[in-house]
Amino acid sequence: MTYSVKLTPRVAPVQARARQRVADILDAAQALLETDAKVTTSTIAAQAQIPVGSIYRYFPNVHSVYRNLFEKLSVGLREQIAIVISKTDSEESWDVLLQEILNNSIVFFQHNPAYGKLLFGNATQGLDTVKRETVSLLSTQLAERWRAGHDGFHDGDVDDVSRMASRLFTFVEQCYFEQDGDRQDHVSVVEAVKALQAYLSIYLTPASQGS
Repeated sequence: MTYSVKLTPRVAPVQARARQRVADILDAAQALLETDAKVTTSTIAAQAQIPVGSIYRYFPNVHSVYRNLFEKLSVGLREQIAIVISKTDSEESWDVLLQEILNNSIVFFQHNPAYGKLLFGNATQGLDTVKRETVSLLSTQLAERWRAGHDGFHDGDVDDVSRMASRLFTFVEQCYFEQDGDRQDHVSVVEAVKALQAYLSIYLTPASQGS
């Protein structure tokens, strides 16, 4: 059966008080997700210490809250990645920059476990479009960097390689959030990172080998 879930907010917050109320709602949903608590409009309202009606003023349902929370978290992570990708006056090799991206991402994952729950967990209904947009954004950022002549890109189609690299990065994310305990050093994460590095090494030239 095909069905749709309304995900767009009912009212776009304009005034500072309204924006703060929306931020409180998203923070409450994030806190509940990160403690594996049941997430409903009632539990979000209780966590945020606001009336349930305040949630329905801005969001038609919990899935809309999920989408907006995921967008907020995803933007935060992608902005960190963009800072590294935009480094064009650095003599650092692409593999050094990649390690910086991965290190920053791991720190982000550690502080925002709700990101993984939304990206890969059961609470992802209706988020497929947003997920594709996040992959596409990273792909676009990489393609722009390589078209500008950085990292010694060669022997491939920029768009194809950037898309695959962004998908492999998502695989690294998946491996991280699927693990328990000390996930940063878990073998599946390490192996996923190796796969991403090996793939990029086919098309990118280390700085020491550049012309």
